Amino acid sequence: MKKDIHPQSKDVNFVCSSCNSEFKFTSTIKDDKFTIDVCGKCHPFYMGNLSSQQVRGRAEKFSKKFEAGKNQINSTATKDTKSDNKKSENKKIIKSLDSL
Repeated sequence: MKKDIHPQSKDVNFVCSSCNSEFKFTSTIKDDKFTIDVCGKCHPFYMGNLSSQQVRGRAEKFSKKFEAGKNQINSTATKDTKSDNKKSENKKIIKSLDSL
């Protein structure tokens, strides 16, 4: 039976080069200290800043489109009622002329 085929795991300090925060994890890396570029504390996606702005922007964009659609429907509905009113007025005028 083969022994020692699995790498040895040990505690390794991961250091963020952006914010200098340290994390200790168990890893198979041979070094005791490992430098990473960006961590969860300093990356904007993990901080929630970027994603909330995008979601807010999408929601506002949808709301604007929805309001524009409602306004267009309302404006066509008022135009239709105005044209219906004009048609009924024209019919009244024609009836009054016919009675003469």
